[in-house]
Amino acid sequence: MSRFEQEWAIVPTTARWLAVLAALAQATLMGAIFLLPAAAHGDAKAVLVLVPIFLLSLLGAVAIALWVLLIGYVYADARRRGMNAVLWTLLAIFIPSAIGIILYFILRDPLAVPCPGCGTPARKGHAFCASCGAAVRRACPQCRQPVDAAWRNCPSCGAPLGASAAPGPANA
Repeated sequence: MSRFEQEWAIVPTTARWLAVLAALAQATLMGAIFLLPAAAHGDAKAVLVLVPIFLLSLLGAVAIALWVLLIGYVYADARRRGMNAVLWTLLAIFIPSAIGIILYFILRDPLAVPCPGCGTPARKGHAFCASCGAAVRRACPQCRQPVDAAWRNCPSCGAPLGASAAPGPANA
């Protein structure tokens, strides 16, 4: 399964249906505004001129559908990451020009790593599982704070890390 398929799978079904309904509503509205008045008067030339305009307005329907799908993705992804899903969804909806969606992608928390012992999700700042105490990430041998695999010294206590600083798997 590709990365896109994995991410698409978390979009709620409700958001998918809302996107389809919004696109259909947009297309219907544009058809009613552009094509029906000209067709009602029997003006074939006007209909031929307005068909390209109507087709261009379908791009608006696609844009609305994509926006609704992104809102659904923000909601599902925020829940998956343990963030406040309702707050981020409302920000994504009400901050104009998709700035709320862009802010979400910039500020979202990293995915939690499942504990190898019990499967409980562990957040980025945790080196050990809160449930069973198993090592989730690489930790400093002196202060037990999570450290990056590339670091030579612990940023919290300054201890040299070397090879002994690997009680857990490589950090995520």
